[in-house]
Amino acid sequence: MKLQWVRVLACTLACTASGAFAQGPRIPDRLWTEQPASTGINADTPVTMGAFSKLAKLISPAVVNISVTSRPGGADSGDSPYGRPMMHGEGTGFFIHADGYALTNNHVIEGATDIQVRTANDRVFKARVIGRDPRTDIALLKVDGGEPFAVAPLGDSSKVSVGEWVVAIGNPFGLSHTVTAGIVSALGRTEVQPQGRQMYANFIQTDASINPGNSGGPLVNTRGEVIGINTAIRGDGQGIGFAIPSNMAKKLVPMLARGHVERSYLGVSVRDLTPELARNLKMDKLVGALVAEVVPGSPADLGGVRAGDVIVSLEGTPVHNANDLPWLASSAGVRAKVPVEVLRDGKTVTLSVQLKALPRQMGGEEEPAPQPQHPAQGSATPDVLALPGLGVSAADLTPALRKRFHITAGEGALVVGVDRGGPIEQAGVRVGDVIVRSGQEPVSGVQGLDRLSSFFRPGDVMPLLIQRGKQMLFVAPRKGR
Repeated sequence: MKLQWVRVLACTLACTASGAFAQGPRIPDRLWTEQPASTGINADTPVTMGAFSKLAKLISPAVVNISVTSRPGGADSGDSPYGRPMMHGEGTGFFIHADGYALTNNHVIEGATDIQVRTANDRVFKARVIGRDPRTDIALLKVDGGEPFAVAPLGDSSKVSVGEWVVAIGNPFGLSHTVTAGIVSALGRTEVQPQGRQMYANFIQTDASINPGNSGGPLVNTRGEVIGINTAIRGDGQGIGFAIPSNMAKKLVPMLARGHVERSYLGVSVRDLTPELARNLKMDKLVGALVAEVVPGSPADLGGVRAGDVIVSLEGTPVHNANDLPWLASSAGVRAKVPVEVLRDGKTVTLSVQLKALPRQMGGEEEPAPQPQHPAQGSATPDVLALPGLGVSAADLTPALRKRFHITAGEGALVVGVDRGGPIEQAGVRVGDVIVRSGQEPVSGVQGLDRLSSFFRPGDVMPLLIQRGKQMLFVAPRKGR
């Protein structure tokens, strides 16, 4: 059954992102506090119903109901609203600075033409968007109220433990300042992509009741710290909600305050390790992100990262799987020089990589694929070896073939034929590629490729390093019969 993910916004807003950021007065250097009021509770304290009541009293004054009006086509649409009803939605937010700066979800305010917030004491203010980021679903609002607002402190989400008590405060179905309690049921949910959007996801999962209208509200631990921003629920389940970690918000708030999110990038394509690949790469743990491709000229390329490496940490933060890496690389900082720890040939190698700003369009045009050609008249016909189990025909690298296919690889087996629908074609290998390594063993030519292929039985995954022009690719076809 196809999974359905639901953003917890009371009404769906049929509008597009405006991409605009409001201009305002000078923004404070520090936009949030990390000092909660004492709750008298620590990790080992028995939690009572009175503790939840105390948490609600501490945090509720900082929580606001958000009412949004949007125009079909988005805030910047020139379409007349007459004859086309304006759309309304509700969500939640919370103040992080006494001057009126508040966090919420991007999808709550996306495309809004009018934003109003209602505080816990029923005061209503207009709000404007200072900055927003669809890729993390975080938005920063400013309320000009002329008074100090109560704030909710941001905690350290890296210290959150599965099983600890949490409280969610929000406005489900428009019912303002509703408090629910539960536990953290899982961490690091990177596979959750609400509404099919490609996001930098690392969600905290909780069974504290979250419903439409809770979007943008705080998930609070027993110490009175916001450790997550509630953002999504499972549409076909109960008791499964998701929150954006507070540490992700801390990374973005300074950039949102400036009205522009600048991301860094590494320049690799990665995939998860499988038990078979780990065995072939002589790894004893199923951890890290396997580099399938390095973008030529990217920070990773200039820093020495190779296809076939397994990235296990970036800037000292462990990389557990392929989904961990995009956020770590994007938030490390433009022009930052970061250590990247990789496993290569069974050894740990630490590389220094200077990150760059993420380009609008990643990479350039792909090099044209060399087309299969028959040997020219009068030239020697190279020895061609067919490997039916892989669905490939390969030849040794002769001077004539090097010239014809513009080969720069030092040694390997040239792919001269690919079976349609075969394992090699499904892995993305094409005619003109050079197979230079299998696992950690170099491929000296077609006989070497045949020998290495014999070590793998039908159904086994055979890791291969491919050179295509100046580009190195890691593929893992499953050997057939």
